[in-house]
Amino acid sequence: MKKTIRTYINTILLFLIPFVVISFILAILSYFMQTNSLVMNVTIQIISYALLILAALYFTSSITQKRFSHCLCFTLIYFLLSLLMHLGNINYLHLFLKSLLFMAIGLFKELKTRK
Repeated sequence: MKKTIRTYINTILLFLIPFVVISFILAILSYFMQTNSLVMNVTIQIISYALLILAALYFTSSITQKRFSHCLCFTLIYFLLSLLMHLGNINYLHLFLKSLLFMAIGLFKELKTRK
């Protein structure tokens, strides 16, 4: 149980810390370079999806039993944390796509290990 909770925390940190640092760097760059906000938003979304894929692969490789149910639980936690952090500016499409992507990676790894 302790290892599972540690895996949940490490996965959240693996996703959030680099995302915050990269977003901060991009915000500073956009301030000095006066780039288009659409370019910055697209860049942040691409980085967000890439970090989510890395976090999902780490999570699914660390959890060995009941992988899909853990992915479902983690997705729910991620969804709720994202809602709390982005109350004023929520993009529901990306929030649902990220959740579905995480569950799809978990399902793929579960099916791959059963064979």
